[in-house]
Amino acid sequence: MPVPRFLVERREVIILALMLESLHIALWGPFPAPSLMRAGFMMIHLGLFLLWQPFWRGNLKLAWYNGLLFIGLAILFVFLRNWWLRAGWVIVLIGVFGGSIGTSIRERRTNLLVLAFLTFQLAIPCATTLFSVSISDPTHQAFAIIVGAIPLVLLAFPVSGARSARLGVDPVYAIAASTLVTLLVVGSLLIMYRGRLDYLTALIWTLTAIGGAMLIISWLLTPHMGFSGLAQLWQRVIINVGTPFEGWLSNLATVFTRAQSPGDFLQQAMKDLSTLDWIAGVQWEGPEGTGSTGHTASHNSFFALDPLAVRVHTHLWLGGALHAHCRLLVQVINHFYSAKYQERELTRQAHLSAIYQTGARVTHDIKNLLQSLQALTSVIASDRSEAGTVSRQLLRRQLPHLTQRLQLALDKLQAPAGKHGDNVFIKDWWHDFQLRNPDPQTAYHTDIIGDPLIPVELFDSVAENLLENIRAKRHVEPDIRTEARVVSDGTRTYIEMCDSGSAIAPEKAGLLLNAPVSSENGLGIGLYQAALQAQRAGYALTLESNEEGRVCFRLTGNAK
Repeated sequence: MPVPRFLVERREVIILALMLESLHIALWGPFPAPSLMRAGFMMIHLGLFLLWQPFWRGNLKLAWYNGLLFIGLAILFVFLRNWWLRAGWVIVLIGVFGGSIGTSIRERRTNLLVLAFLTFQLAIPCATTLFSVSISDPTHQAFAIIVGAIPLVLLAFPVSGARSARLGVDPVYAIAASTLVTLLVVGSLLIMYRGRLDYLTALIWTLTAIGGAMLIISWLLTPHMGFSGLAQLWQRVIINVGTPFEGWLSNLATVFTRAQSPGDFLQQAMKDLSTLDWIAGVQWEGPEGTGSTGHTASHNSFFALDPLAVRVHTHLWLGGALHAHCRLLVQVINHFYSAKYQERELTRQAHLSAIYQTGARVTHDIKNLLQSLQALTSVIASDRSEAGTVSRQLLRRQLPHLTQRLQLALDKLQAPAGKHGDNVFIKDWWHDFQLRNPDPQTAYHTDIIGDPLIPVELFDSVAENLLENIRAKRHVEPDIRTEARVVSDGTRTYIEMCDSGSAIAPEKAGLLLNAPVSSENGLGIGLYQAALQAQRAGYALTLESNEEGRVCFRLTGNAK
């Protein structure tokens, strides 16, 4: 027969209510003191507690010693039938529920009701029986009915569809709750005997006094009206175990800022750590070797972190709180050291990247210059005319330009971060470019409105790189023809180089202008450097067409 959904959803609450009711009957029931019925209900209560308990999950097996402990406790309840034992068990239950960490409003309300229920159990049946305090029968019966109804109220609370995971019992809260309730009962008895009052009156006075004291403490611990309260002082005491943490951290940050290298920072940070009164010396081992400061002592603690391994020597043995605090200090130093180490590595990588970019760009420029010199040499060697008129004219046009570009390359090597090159009118640049690159297989086209300014270094570098790539391509495809076009409408300006050769492989075309590409026909790092150079100048170098018989690159930018 399937179990109703109502019972499945409220299984834990039902077990809790039955557990509390069985405890209530065992303590309040109309049984004689040594009655087996009272012991029987205590056995039922212990069994239900074992089903409900928050210490072990239901799918785990108890160790034999835990099971033996629980069986021994049950035997004590059956055979001893002692009220001191019952009162001790109620105090333990108060600690369990007082230390439970509620994750929802329903759980917190449940804990408060159960704490009220257990407080009454300890204050009335246990305390009155142990200390022979008399309470009138009507009052006793009224309390028995009211307190016995509290577990039934738990069944009326709404439950969520999913069962929340228990977070266990906080030992500090548990001890505080048990101590507070025990103090309530003991204080009531003391006031009763000292003031010759009845027990209930003394209980009310004690409850009022403790409640008022708790309200005052809560008020002092809660920040209000700009006053941080005792909570800040308490946190400061916890953090500053063994050293003023805020001042030490501020000094560590100063050391981090001033240190030139990770090694310098680590040496100074460990030296500051060893100046604390309770630390004799520190030894460490890291990526840059080992080091030490101070002197060794009979007590030491080892902390293996990443990337540091630190051994702290102390004058005295470190307790739990001080050991945790020492580990925190070492971890903070380790984090700062890692940051300093990574900062140096990033600086080194940025420096190497700058060297690479500058070297690659200048190498590319010098390569183009050498290619131009080779072209001049080839023309001069092939010129068989009587006066060498063609060679002299070509040298007259090319040598000043080559000298200028070599000087520019030298300037970039001497000052990589500086700005080099001037702006020229596009018509003048285009005229000189055609004169410098006479080629019967290249057709030049012009469509310029106005005469905008262009960065001469960028246009020289891109145009000559594209022409050189086409010349390299002709070694494999000799019949390639080239079209060079300059267009400017007064707003946009672009230069376009097209060849009639084969298309670039698709897997290379996607990376050609975004990364260095290994190639056998000249389409390597040059175009990547040219694209970066264009981007820095506010232009864009793109592959406009990549078809068989028409491969076009275009350098585009705004006219000035």
